[in-house]
Amino acid sequence: MEFRLDKKWSRFHDPRNNMELTDVESEIRYDPLTGETGRICHFSLSSLPPADISDLIEATQTNCPFCPDAVHKVTPRYPAEIVADGRMTQGGAVLFPNMFPYDDVSAIAVVSEQHHLPTDDLPAQAVIDGMTLARNFLANVEQGFGSGSPASWPLVNWNHMPPSGGSQWHPHMQVIHTRTPTNRQRRLMSAEADWYQTHGTTWLTDLLKAEEAAGDRWIGRSASGAVNWLAPFVPTGMLGDCMAVFPERHRFSQLDDRDIAEFAEGLHKVLKGFASKGLWSFSLVFFSGPASGEAQPHRLFAEIVPRFYVNPLTHAPDVSFLQLMMQESIAMTYPEETAALLRAAWIA
Repeated sequence: MEFRLDKKWSRFHDPRNNMELTDVESEIRYDPLTGETGRICHFSLSSLPPADISDLIEATQTNCPFCPDAVHKVTPRYPAEIVADGRMTQGGAVLFPNMFPYDDVSAIAVVSEQHHLPTDDLPAQAVIDGMTLARNFLANVEQGFGSGSPASWPLVNWNHMPPSGGSQWHPHMQVIHTRTPTNRQRRLMSAEADWYQTHGTTWLTDLLKAEEAAGDRWIGRSASGAVNWLAPFVPTGMLGDCMAVFPERHRFSQLDDRDIAEFAEGLHKVLKGFASKGLWSFSLVFFSGPASGEAQPHRLFAEIVPRFYVNPLTHAPDVSFLQLMMQESIAMTYPEETAALLRAAWIA
């Protein structure tokens, strides 16, 4: 496994240093599985000032369709053949159809009765309730697809608060079942299949071994070993990101209660670490294998990317032409620094 990078140097007379001739370093890193590149550069931004969001919390709570007094009145219901009671509940969470669906089966899982869940103290129980609903719903849907049916994929995603692209402040997940995997899923599955054919081992199992041995991007492991946390060599987020790998699972609906509880505990820790840098919003995506009983070279993993406004005054987003149109990740911080931050939060 090769962790390849190219160092780049830009030379200019720097007004920050009395116009002295200065060399400034950047990096291009190559994903060891796909070969896709990402860039690490230096903006004068390593942490964000505290954000005053109290007015936003109050304003968005008015007429919120996901709050307890409204969610069972204004949200749609599933037909009985999909969900017997129309909606599913688990603790303080509730799942129902998305009125603006992304696919044939497209649900929303409101994860808590609370309108605002702070990133620096995200309750593990809200994550457990939301993920349990998503797992049970997807398992229920998958039972309707026989072994002779075309492969289908579960998609479970969470955009938490506005910088992430979430249109509702109230915390909720998107839960989708599709026969059309996303572009990135297809690329990953193809690359993982090639890795398996070449090496006879699964990509993520090999990655975990290599990263734990190296140590500089390793974060930690849950009590049972069901969930392993690290910072990717090629980051996705501009101010860092991390991933959680489930080495014994290949699709989301296989998660058991222990897996979910240990993931929720780990997520609480890493989000607390990111929040210490002023990062109060995030996107979370689970990359699941297809809903099939066949052995798969893929292993389930999740990516957590903090989201923010590059310029809070102008609400400039953290996605530019490079990420959106050139599909090239760009980061302001090194993964090794991110891992060090999150390791400290992990053991705190």
